[in-house]
Amino acid sequence: MLEGAFSLLEALAGVDEARLSDLAMRSGLPKATAHRLLSQLARLGAVEHRAGHYRMGAAVTRLGRSWRTQRLLGRAAALPLRRLAAATRAGAAVVAPCAGAMVVVAGLPGAAGAIFPHAVGTVLPPGSAAEIVVAASATAPPPPPGYSTATWTRRLSSAREHGVVVQRHESEAALFCVAAPVRAWSRVVVAAVAVTVVDSRRLDATADAVKHTARLVGGNRARMPAARQQL
Repeated sequence: MLEGAFSLLEALAGVDEARLSDLAMRSGLPKATAHRLLSQLARLGAVEHRAGHYRMGAAVTRLGRSWRTQRLLGRAAALPLRRLAAATRAGAAVVAPCAGAMVVVAGLPGAAGAIFPHAVGTVLPPGSAAEIVVAASATAPPPPPGYSTATWTRRLSSAREHGVVVQRHESEAALFCVAAPVRAWSRVVVAAVAVTVVDSRRLDATADAVKHTARLVGGNRARMPAARQQL
């Protein structure tokens, strides 16, 4: 039951609103089961049901604000991320590992928003630039789906050497993602700052700006007493 409810919430997270049949298809649940679970979620305020459409409810937003990682990094990144987005004219985000995935915890939209949304809660695809810079701090992390061990090892070595990852999008040749690690006061990498850019002529300058922003976010986070208790 819980797994089905979360499947429906995940399906709703990717759309503004949807009909019952669409959510049943997206979640892989029988329509009757989806209807029963959505009715229960609506009574709890987790979803809203209006004119035959379902949308995310206020209770989910309220609970999401209590996510400790998002609170700390969101506060630490607020001003540096705005300055980075303005300087690079690109979508910018802070991304952190959560339950085996890389999840946006703070973000600002940019020109590539239709392809790379930077909304809080967005899960990045495996092997993203953000995942590479975070994984580079670990000891022999396994490669994600689609990567050979040799390719993954080379990506991690490059990230360690340069302190930044510049990655061309596989299907959109004009898009590049640039990411740099955010470190806690203990120097442990806890997240990544990433931008998605469409102008390859500014990649070097963008990489420098992303690294600078990652240092600012890490410094801001390190000054928070709650962050020192966490790491």
